[in-house]
Amino acid sequence: MRRKVLALLGEDDPQGKPTYLNKAIDLLIVASIVLAVLESEPGISSRHLSLLRTLDIVISVVFAVEYLARLWIAPLKPGNSRGVSGVIKYALSPLAIIDLIAIAPTLIGMITPVEFYGTSVFRLVRLVRIGRLGRSNRFRESIKRFHYAITSNKNELTISTIYTGTVIFISSVLMYLAEGGAQKDQFGSISRCLWWSLITVTTIGYGDVYPVTPAGKAVASITALLGIAVIAIPIGIISSGFSNAAKEADFKSDS
Repeated sequence: MRRKVLALLGEDDPQGKPTYLNKAIDLLIVASIVLAVLESEPGISSRHLSLLRTLDIVISVVFAVEYLARLWIAPLKPGNSRGVSGVIKYALSPLAIIDLIAIAPTLIGMITPVEFYGTSVFRLVRLVRIGRLGRSNRFRESIKRFHYAITSNKNELTISTIYTGTVIFISSVLMYLAEGGAQKDQFGSISRCLWWSLITVTTIGYGDVYPVTPAGKAVASITALLGIAVIAIPIGIISSGFSNAAKEADFKSDS
């Protein structure tokens, strides 16, 4: 029976291909996160709080059963210790700890007053469930490719970061000189100008602070144009890294 459960959870596959049960659990993880988000909306939680909590309890019970099943089969996993030591080793692994943290709030809430169960702290802790997506091979593969894209282009990204910092600092100084006298509250110091420069260079542009003098508008225009490169350069570098990672993975699979 333990070996059947091992196969059902895909723990006996060295390639870690997801089983239908794993895919169903991934969908439940997404559903539980959606429930936590909906519960934080007053208009929805006030009308459907009982339904949301019932669904959350059902999902948490499923997760608890899965957690206990993984503890039960832990000694049979390839490379793991046998007996109780294998169970303890699995229980102390990062993924198992995330599993426990994710289900604990709801299970504790089942035996505590409703007011304590519904606290914002409990709702936030339940969002730790998103970390369980780390079991997905696709998720782990995407993380590896992202890490490869960063590390393989470290020098290029460092140069891009230096360029970004230079643009932000120089535009802050110029804006201070142009607008410092006209808007002392917003641009009365270089440190105050740094907020405006950062938001402008990253092309967010909240509009809470903006220049009013012709010189200030000229600086803002140039800064906005330079900000396009601030966004485009690192995106291009990382995209190229992702492409190279995909080609390397395909090459290894073919060979």
